[in-house]
Amino acid sequence: MKGSTESAKRLKQAQTKLRRLDILARRYKQAYITQGALLKLSELASTISDMREFYPAIHKMVSELLHAENFYVVFYDNQTDHYTPQYFSDEKDQQLIADVPSSAFSSGLTGYVARSGQPLLCDTEQFEQLICSGAIEPQGSPCAHWLGIPLCRGEQVIGVMAIQSYNAKQLYTESDLALFSSIGGHTITALDRVKSRELLEETVRLRTRELRQINSSLQKEITERINAEKLQAALYRISELTASSRDMNGFYRAVHQVLGELMAADNCYIALLDAERSKLTFPFYLDQYSPPARERPLSRGFTEYVIRCADAKLINTDIADKLVAAGEIRRGMADPLKAARYSTSWLGAPLLIEQQVIGVIALQSYDDRYHYSDNELNILRFVSQHIAVAIQRKLATEQQKQHQEELERKVFESTRELRQTNLFLRLQVEERKKAEQKLFYEANHDALTGLANRQMFLQQLKQQFALSKRQPQQGLALLFIDLDRFKQINDSLGHHVGDAFLVEVSKRLLSTVREHDMVARLGGDEFVVLLTSLPDAEDAEDIAERIIEKIRQPFYLQGQQVHSGASIGIAHFDAEHSKPEAMLRDADAAMYQAKSMGRNRFVIFNDTMREQLLQAMTLEQVMQQALAQQQFTAVYEPVLCGQGRTLLGYEVHSQWQHPLLGTQYDFSQFSADAAMTVQIEQLILQQACRQLAASTDDSGLLSLRLSVAHLQQHELLQQLKQQLSVLPQPQRLCLAFTERELLQAGNSIHNVLHQLKQNGIRLAIHQFAADSAPMGLLLLQLFEFVKLDASFCRQLPRQAHKRQLLQMLQQLAHNYKFRLLADGVDNAELLNLLLDEGCCFMQGKYVTELLSAKVLAETPSVIFQQLA
Repeated sequence: MKGSTESAKRLKQAQTKLRRLDILARRYKQAYITQGALLKLSELASTISDMREFYPAIHKMVSELLHAENFYVVFYDNQTDHYTPQYFSDEKDQQLIADVPSSAFSSGLTGYVARSGQPLLCDTEQFEQLICSGAIEPQGSPCAHWLGIPLCRGEQVIGVMAIQSYNAKQLYTESDLALFSSIGGHTITALDRVKSRELLEETVRLRTRELRQINSSLQKEITERINAEKLQAALYRISELTASSRDMNGFYRAVHQVLGELMAADNCYIALLDAERSKLTFPFYLDQYSPPARERPLSRGFTEYVIRCADAKLINTDIADKLVAAGEIRRGMADPLKAARYSTSWLGAPLLIEQQVIGVIALQSYDDRYHYSDNELNILRFVSQHIAVAIQRKLATEQQKQHQEELERKVFESTRELRQTNLFLRLQVEERKKAEQKLFYEANHDALTGLANRQMFLQQLKQQFALSKRQPQQGLALLFIDLDRFKQINDSLGHHVGDAFLVEVSKRLLSTVREHDMVARLGGDEFVVLLTSLPDAEDAEDIAERIIEKIRQPFYLQGQQVHSGASIGIAHFDAEHSKPEAMLRDADAAMYQAKSMGRNRFVIFNDTMREQLLQAMTLEQVMQQALAQQQFTAVYEPVLCGQGRTLLGYEVHSQWQHPLLGTQYDFSQFSADAAMTVQIEQLILQQACRQLAASTDDSGLLSLRLSVAHLQQHELLQQLKQQLSVLPQPQRLCLAFTERELLQAGNSIHNVLHQLKQNGIRLAIHQFAADSAPMGLLLLQLFEFVKLDASFCRQLPRQAHKRQLLQMLQQLAHNYKFRLLADGVDNAELLNLLLDEGCCFMQGKYVTELLSAKVLAETPSVIFQQLA
């Protein structure tokens, strides 16, 4: 009995020990599984860098340890109570997750775990109890068992990770909960590591992409810089070719070689316009399918199209077909007698010199695989400008070389002829010297008295004046002598007695001066004496007194006793004299002072007289006085419409009615020197506007020339607008501006001209073709009238190229809607020539004579009959 008790006791102890070992074994197994799961989780965090791969990997790992076909991870924001699904895999509700709102997780088991912060192992019974207590609301398909754990970062719940089973035979245990909690606790750490690596790799990818873009930009910049340097080197070479090429053919070949380094140039040619701009020549032509082009008249080829457009063009097959259909070009112009092979890509640029097309440089390709690009078009457009300059320089050099050779030939021939005539010329040298001496004497001496004339006197005065400037101690004085009663002697006794009187006076003057002094006759009865190297200023007074005494003595001329006298003005050299003429002016002023004091005396020019002279009226004061007294009045020159022999209108000119000088028509230089041009133009404009306002006729035009200053200065422009604003019919007034001033003003006045035109004022170009005949002014379409310069019109009968320019202007006038007006029509020949050329508006001396006062009075279109 005792043995059986001992046996039962040992059996019980063995069973207890066995149970303990079994529990310990299960714990070790659980710990091993958990440790393996955590190691695998750490490995996932180290190897995965994309969150899209991380959650499926976690799901796979959990599925290997637990029944986790249905697994999901939801993040929770406790600030906003917002739930965000990160991963969701469910055999029943997978298709519904996209439509599940955030509030659904908040009211279900997920929200319950997030709020409580505790793991939850929930079966069907417990699920029903939670629903009944109001802790949760049923969401999604009902499951048999649900296991969820909170995901925490520190003390804060940031999400929930859960698994669930729909099979009642597959239920979770507390050990499953412990294992799942261990995995969840380390999931956040692994998640942060994966996110950090994902962010780092994304940053690396972005930086790498930026570096690639920067590198691409740098490579592009390097390529552009290399191309720019290559282009610059090509331009230098083209510039050097002007001097290095021996002839034009070598020059063109070298230019082609340089161009070939910039783009494909297997087929290249240069076409130049001839002097008449009616034909094309091809000094350089290289083509793989065509022989060198021959000279031909202008037609409708690609080359002519570029000339018309005056701009570079890239023409491929499609564009060429469109241009042919539009009638802009006609293909096959290179050799009309031969079937030509058409290019698939054609590139051409005009050769421009001073905005004038002199030719075209072109490249073409016959290969469908190669087409020129816009980049090559821009390069050729840029290079063509330099090629044009180089061609012009080279042509000028060639022409100069030809002229030099021709000149050398002529010099050789002339030298040979000179050798033959040299002996004869030697025999005539002495006679020629004598003739030259005689001519020099006659050119520098008075023919009547033999004294020095004005020219020689002024030359000697300048020399002595310059010497006195350098050596002021050398005394210099000028005596201005005017004879009394000379006009009375000349008129009463005759010119022969007057001439004899002047000869005798010259002899007496010579007898009173020293050998190195100069006596000269300026003209009429005016004589001057230039005294040099005066020891004392009073010596000039002694000489003046001797002259007065000599002239006072009676003259015996051809049996007649004649008495006269002399009024003398003396001017000494003064450092204040800026030029020698100032001494002559001062001596002249002193002479008039002597005459006003009673004649037969001398007066020395002094500071008082200088002040009086400076206070005398200047040119500006004279003009100011004339303007104040309205001495400037408008005169009207008729403008003829030649075809109908009718009057178009009048051009307004200004005249100066001076009380002493009489009527002056050309005083533009005086007004410019006095800076009075603008004020005079304003006065004439006022008179013209009053005339327009007073006219009862509604037809006819009044043209008035103004300075561009009226458009450039704000105050003058406002005054001009004020004057024009009161015109009842502004369209009858035409304001004209000279070609030169318009070019000098440039684009700065275009807006003002537009304003005047919009206000009804008509505009005109004055003196067109006086200098350069700039076509750019005509293309602005601002001017209704273009008045040709008078000198240009007078050359039309003798110069063919002037007539060609007139024809071109007529064509432009037709195209751009302006009318040409010819000035300087002084004869019937020029009038008829202009009519034959189609220029019907004209003015000039012959037009004024043709339109007599009677004709004007009888013409209905006359607008100012009282002024005709």
